[in-house]
Amino acid sequence: MTQPPSPLATPVAWNMVADDYAADIVPHFEKYAADALRLAGVGPGARVLDVAAGPGTLSLLAAGEARVTAIDFAPAMVEQLRERAARAGLAVEARVGDGMALPFEDGSFDAAFSMFGLMFFPDRDRGFRELLRVLRPGGRAVVGSWAPMDRTPILAELFSGIGAELPGLPFGEGKAPLGDPDEFRAEMEAAGFRDVSVREVEHSRESPSTEEFWRSVCRTNAPLVLLRDKLGDERWEAFGKAILGRLQARFGDGPQQLSMTALLGVGSR
Repeated sequence: MTQPPSPLATPVAWNMVADDYAADIVPHFEKYAADALRLAGVGPGARVLDVAAGPGTLSLLAAGEARVTAIDFAPAMVEQLRERAARAGLAVEARVGDGMALPFEDGSFDAAFSMFGLMFFPDRDRGFRELLRVLRPGGRAVVGSWAPMDRTPILAELFSGIGAELPGLPFGEGKAPLGDPDEFRAEMEAAGFRDVSVREVEHSRESPSTEEFWRSVCRTNAPLVLLRDKLGDERWEAFGKAILGRLQARFGDGPQQLSMTALLGVGSR
């Protein structure tokens, strides 16, 4: 299924957020990566592929026992992954590449993953079919997406506020990519996966204040980083004050607990 063009389907925004994403987001997203590795049954010596690997959230967790290959289309993300692997003393083969045209032979891996990456591909069907192709017979893939945003009220308010302040922008409009479990399952089955299931997993993170939550989102959310670049400093400052004011009016300025539900699609070749 080919999706409408999205700025998130190009490396530009992900290169811009790579450093802060690794610092702010990885500790939380590691929880979902651990769930994915468990669902795939990754064991010692397994050949693992991480597609749209970002700074290596799943890759580094798997690399303690498995033989991991990671690929991402954003060079800055791949550099982050390599640096983090080197600091941890872990062996990960990391390369820049296209998740819709994987440079690997058929049946090369025991398990394949794309955590919150394939969901943004302009052609998700190609992405799913490439994951399937590089799996060995009986191998398992896990793909991560997000449940609807309204399950996390502060995020729903954030993107609703952005839409109100800047009408016409697509923030918070429509469904999340692969955000419907039945449609998620159907896309994986259409690509050829067997024994498909979609699991919900929920984890929480705490931000010390509403303001720090907003600052973190500004550093790590690729669409917002692109928006800031487009608006320029003066308009962005006024816009940011308006959004933060909306959030504080509803949630106060104390610590914020964010519970986020991920959908993990699991299928076998």
